[in-house]
Amino acid sequence: MDTTTLIYDTLEGLSSAKPQQHAQIRQNLYNQLDLSFEKQLALYSSVLGPASAGRLTDLDSAVMSARKIVGLENS
Repeated sequence: MDTTTLIYDTLEGLSSAKPQQHAQIRQNLYNQLDLSFEKQLALYSSVLGPASAGRLTDLDSAVMSARKIVGLENS
């Protein structure tokens, strides 16, 4: 699975899963992308946290923001 699909699926999962499942969903993404703590924090505060809280209005924009954070802005 490519990184963009993984991010997209994670955001969709966060929007449909029970809150008790959110930490595991996020951790799965962090593990698969092998992210540093700094990137995990940036991803959580900018994209994953709002997704968990149901505050994302544009999924495609959120995916693009996440791609930039993990270093894929030109992929």
